[in-house]
Amino acid sequence: MLILFPDDWAAYSPTLLRLADLLSKYFTVHAHVLDTGRVDNGILDPARFHRIKVPGLLAQLLKKTGCYRLFRTLALAHSARKDIGNSTQVIAIDADGAMAAKLLGKPFHFLSLEIGWHPILQRLVGKHALSITIQSPERLEYQFGKAIASKLPVFYVQNAPDAPISPIASTHHAIDRSSPRLVYLGHIMPLHGLVAMLELIRAWPEATLTLQGIHTEQGLAIIREQYQDLVNAGRIIISKHYVPESSILTFLSNFDIGLCLYELDRHSSDFNYLSSPAGKMFNYFAAALPVIASDFVGLNPVSLHHAGIQVRSHRTETLLEACQNLMTDYTTFSEGARKAAVHYDFRRSASHLINLLRDGTGR
Repeated sequence: MLILFPDDWAAYSPTLLRLADLLSKYFTVHAHVLDTGRVDNGILDPARFHRIKVPGLLAQLLKKTGCYRLFRTLALAHSARKDIGNSTQVIAIDADGAMAAKLLGKPFHFLSLEIGWHPILQRLVGKHALSITIQSPERLEYQFGKAIASKLPVFYVQNAPDAPISPIASTHHAIDRSSPRLVYLGHIMPLHGLVAMLELIRAWPEATLTLQGIHTEQGLAIIREQYQDLVNAGRIIISKHYVPESSILTFLSNFDIGLCLYELDRHSSDFNYLSSPAGKMFNYFAAALPVIASDFVGLNPVSLHHAGIQVRSHRTETLLEACQNLMTDYTTFSEGARKAAVHYDFRRSASHLINLLRDGTGR
């Protein structure tokens, strides 16, 4: 089984990691991924993941000249050519993965993680794809329209973990309402609601916030320059260790509320941004953590399953009121999160694609 992943953050792609684990039960998996050194991909299993190492300065230069996407497509195809055989099945991720599969001369199962304009993707998928796996009907129609979807098998798989076998909600927290513990998983950057979260903690003296994820210099500078007092007081905790996929639920069991905020900024008309179902949201569900989320279509599962509260404003008083409402009716929202985790269970959702691959379609 050949997987073509065109981005450089494979270690932080839960969908890729979970899919590789599932496929490894039935196939020998060869996943080719870019590695520019921007994140630590060294934790990836070398038996399954081949890192295409690109110097960071070269990647930056290629991006400035507009050649990076072409480069990574060619690099993927060149790297993966040794793993192509007559019976090889290919999973191509996003547009550049699909282009690499075409260069290798193989039909492919298309996995969409990011959507957006690409001049030939619709034609490429229409002619060469054997199936489409994507997060939601809204994203499918936006990317491909209805014509392609009617001709190919389509599987809806969210960026969600396997639902816990034992019900976390019954054993999770004895929560201490006098000292709420908030957590954020993801890129620590302004666009992901960083300032709003920090202001919330400043206004809620009893609460603490742990930031877990990829640190950006811009995000760290904001914390250092404006919120260092909260760090010194132990109310803002910047976690610097990598939490492996297998340990995320154990890690999250130490908290009470999960935060999932995104700023509109220049992305107000970016449908990929607005409709993207955040992986952190599904991890919170799996840990039975109620969620405070932005009012974006991609985060609607929070409201749909009564797993938390979506807010239309990131004003401090709005966020504080929402958090306090969660704490007041904590059991109800925690149970909603647990049920949402079962609904979006990755193993169940991906089983249809796995069965198709096991049948050998596309060899």
